[in-house]
Amino acid sequence: MNPIKIYIVEDIAISRMSLETMLLENNYEVVGSAAKAEVAWEEIQESLPNLILLDINLAGDKNGIWLAQQVRKHLNIAIVYLTAYGDQQTLKEVLETKPNGYLMKPYQEPTLLTTISIALTNFLESQNKAIHLESNIFIKDGHIKIKINTNDIYYVKSDGNYIEIILEQKTYVVRNKLVEFKKELPHNLFFQSHQRYLININKITVLKKDIVIVKGIEIPLSLKYKKAIEEILAVM
Repeated sequence: MNPIKIYIVEDIAISRMSLETMLLENNYEVVGSAAKAEVAWEEIQESLPNLILLDINLAGDKNGIWLAQQVRKHLNIAIVYLTAYGDQQTLKEVLETKPNGYLMKPYQEPTLLTTISIALTNFLESQNKAIHLESNIFIKDGHIKIKINTNDIYYVKSDGNYIEIILEQKTYVVRNKLVEFKKELPHNLFFQSHQRYLININKITVLKKDIVIVKGIEIPLSLKYKKAIEEILAVM
């Protein structure tokens, strides 16, 4: 089993080092750390950890809540806040980012380890439920709109201003951009494998170095998107 990957965002160097040591001693993999939210955001997009340990008050112009907002908007990663700030306004802003855990400093090592374990368990359970959740969308077919279940979509291919929506027995061609159509789909079910392709994670039959096979079709897999797909497949 692959080790759980954790990224640390903490502006006090000695605290970062202490956290990293504790995590390594408990068989977690620390994939990076930063004191600034902007630096952390760039590195998190590359390392794609399973969980982020996040302080609120950070060096630089952006704080931990800003970083959590970016993560929630673009990625599927568990977040645990570690902070000395417990006022009502801060708590309100924290809750809006839907954290998976929250610990006030100072904390004890057993409490932190338990919080990490619970946060990851609950996060993965919610992800798996979301992946299998049914949802319907309407697409235009000629002069009419047809309702389709998103679980029935195998993959979506972009051709400029048009997209092909591939189902088991039918393909719909719709005037739309891939980036816009992606917003209509369950974000935990459809993942980008290439700038021109969205794939239903449940329909993958083969995952290779630079391709995925869906419905017997080889679809290109860019390195940029491969880590995210591998992470989801690992917990299914």
